[in-house]
Amino acid sequence: MIAAVEQAAPAALSRQGTPGIGVAIVFGGEPIWSGGFGVTNVVTGEPVTADTVFEIASVTKPITAWAMLKLAEEGRIDLDAPIETYLGGWTLPPSEFDHSKVTARTILAHGAGLSKGGDSGVDLGEVPPSLLEAVDGATMEYGPVRVSHPPGEAYHYSSKGFVLLEMAVETVTGEVFSDYVTREILRPLGMNSTAFGWTPELEARAAWGHDWFGNPLPHYKHATKAQGGLVATADDVARFLAASMFDAEGGEPGRGVISPGSVKKTFEPFPFTDDASEVGLGYNLHLGGQTLVARKSGDHRGYKAIVFLIPETGAGLVILANSDRAAPGIFADIACPWSRALHDDPLQGVCSQLGLLHKAHLAAGLVLTVAGAAVAGPVILGWRRGRRAPPRRYSLRRRTAAILPILIVAAWWAYWYSDIPLRLQGFPPTFYTVRATLWPTAFVWVSLGVTVLGLSLVLTAIMPTIPPPSKTRMQGPTGTS
Repeated sequence: MIAAVEQAAPAALSRQGTPGIGVAIVFGGEPIWSGGFGVTNVVTGEPVTADTVFEIASVTKPITAWAMLKLAEEGRIDLDAPIETYLGGWTLPPSEFDHSKVTARTILAHGAGLSKGGDSGVDLGEVPPSLLEAVDGATMEYGPVRVSHPPGEAYHYSSKGFVLLEMAVETVTGEVFSDYVTREILRPLGMNSTAFGWTPELEARAAWGHDWFGNPLPHYKHATKAQGGLVATADDVARFLAASMFDAEGGEPGRGVISPGSVKKTFEPFPFTDDASEVGLGYNLHLGGQTLVARKSGDHRGYKAIVFLIPETGAGLVILANSDRAAPGIFADIACPWSRALHDDPLQGVCSQLGLLHKAHLAAGLVLTVAGAAVAGPVILGWRRGRRAPPRRYSLRRRTAAILPILIVAAWWAYWYSDIPLRLQGFPPTFYTVRATLWPTAFVWVSLGVTVLGLSLVLTAIMPTIPPPSKTRMQGPTGTS
């Protein structure tokens, strides 16, 4: 499986246009290999190594789940009590829903009905807001944390809901969240190259984030930590995955940090009342054949991350990338060869679906391009034969027919390949320079096809067929030719 990943990773970088990635493999409940590919920064060209540090974004969430489970084991937090019990007097804004069902467990499974959005961070040199300011909406997309759906009924992903968990930990422990988790979770697991935010030592080993166009981005500062505040090496993340499984020597899940029973809870589907989504505490779940596969991905400006773990077999994979181009195409390019090297190929179904989608993107791009060529071809041929030419004046209908495709094409590119739509919704500049698609680099061909077809329609509008000479003119003044 190591050979499969080592072969797939460089090709994936080239195919997806990603500067660099860190990868680690878990087998038999133990980290067995980690490595780096590509560069940490396109300007410096410094290579990614096993010691390179990335922002892991929402891959932080399963670690936050461990912190909550540990406090629950100690009787300091009841996972099924209203989360407002542990918020030091802060309460959720009024809503039409039952806030008593907003609990630590429902938040961890994204079943609390909380509003979407997360913490985009602030630019270098700016001071992040306090945790209370953040929960009230500062730096948070779509405003303050609030209950926007009936709790317990369906899956509604909410990064900002994890801010409530962070507040709860600080309330019951009397410590800063990052200090508590570092001492109680990270260091006991040997995650010594992991921290909440960039320290000088870790920044010296940083892979710098890049936008879609390959421009290096700064390290943004985040007010909140529980939803996505960790930076780490791929090897450290692999240590965490391994700790969730039995190792080759019989070491139990949890490794003494939390109990095996608590670890098991992270892989148990949450019982939504009106939704069939398979979600554990911090993980998305699915069955690869008869094998449970847990997955968690993460998105930050310029960074993408994903982990897979298979508790039954002790296998796991970590992929950390430093580009907006990375997700999720590059993950499939690496995870699918890794899966094929495992017994029963647990990701076979997912990989087959992604492969079909990839082909569908390419086919759509081809169909649109061919359609555009079919429209433009006769126009160009007619122009060369003198049967088409720009008129002296364009009617309103013809001007509209020429301008409308241009506007549609411009809107298409602005929507998918700029941050304009998200900025209109309150996101900061450069946040997701390109809208998320499953295969970003394949989707480019769809966009090019749309452009070809649009420009062909414009050409048809501005180059109409020359009407044949009237019979009167052909016959002359006397009625003879």
